[in-house]
Amino acid sequence: MPVGFLTNDGLNIYVADDGSYHFTFYERGKLGFDRVGNLDDVLYWYCEGVVTRAAAKYVGDRAERFKYEYQVLSHINPDWAKRSVRETAARFRNGQPEDIALLPDIGEPL
Repeated sequence: MPVGFLTNDGLNIYVADDGSYHFTFYERGKLGFDRVGNLDDVLYWYCEGVVTRAAAKYVGDRAERFKYEYQVLSHINPDWAKRSVRETAARFRNGQPEDIALLPDIGEPL
């Protein structure tokens, strides 16, 4: 995937003129999302997406899938692994709070 080359279909990672890092996705010319952050954020978003897709492909049980994602991200960056669990818990609180119990223990309340 080329970095810095903007397309109107697919994933884009680039640095804007103001120095902010963007992680965006376009489908058929329509913006799906545009996440703005620092370099660590962009690296996290990219790696988290790769790990999540791999987990969905290879691990059937949801609790085991979340555990797999946590373990793989922990090997890359332990802070990213915890961040992923926290963000997933936040999404679950907005619709399916019972699923928080499926998430791995990260040593802090979710």
